[in-house]
Amino acid sequence: MSNLLKLTDVCKEYQRERKFFAVNNVNLEIKTGDFVNIIGRSGSGKSTLLNISAGILTATSGSIEFDGENFSQKNDYELSKIRNEKIGFIPQGASALPNLTIIENVLLPYYLYSSLYAKERRGDPEGYAYILLEKFGIENLRDSFPSEISGGELRRALIARALINRPKIIIADEPTSDLDIESSRNIMETFKKLNEEGMTLLIVSHDFDTLKYGNRVYTMNSGILSEGTNFTI
Repeated sequence: MSNLLKLTDVCKEYQRERKFFAVNNVNLEIKTGDFVNIIGRSGSGKSTLLNISAGILTATSGSIEFDGENFSQKNDYELSKIRNEKIGFIPQGASALPNLTIIENVLLPYYLYSSLYAKERRGDPEGYAYILLEKFGIENLRDSFPSEISGGELRRALIARALINRPKIIIADEPTSDLDIESSRNIMETFKKLNEEGMTLLIVSHDFDTLKYGNRVYTMNSGILSEGTNFTI
């Protein structure tokens, strides 16, 4: 199976009182159909690594290849197009727009670039959005606003939003943070079903309970990524 995402010697350096590496010489290969978990403490560099993997942040050095394309050879417009079409990114926390209904939030990535990609966008986006809401058991909440639903319901809506453009990978940052045990389990079961259907997943967390749902596990510690679990509280 071919690599969908490949990071080679990736570093992200910051300057505060002194220089430090938020991501330090990371190498990672994710193949189509993988379900990869990265675990680590807060501040270990997990979110920075995800943002680099999604083309949101630029690495200080190293290379990022996604679906055969090198991010370093792309401008901001081209990276935005790749993210919109091929990457379903779920940021940490409640990232829904509060003044839009649930179905409007789900449809947002589709219409965000609809004028730019009008010739490439076909089909019935509203119909597909409803199918996704139905798939995740929240179709009755389509006209609700984010403040009117539970944290677990909102997180499922954000997964639906990430899927609206039929991406090749879902990248999720702490998708179970601030959720109760049952809601967290439901979210991870949702990811597991998506993976069984063929979706590639890259998830970061500090929650050990998420690890049983993936097929590969890595630990992030002070910017260094290593295979396996050597994470302690």
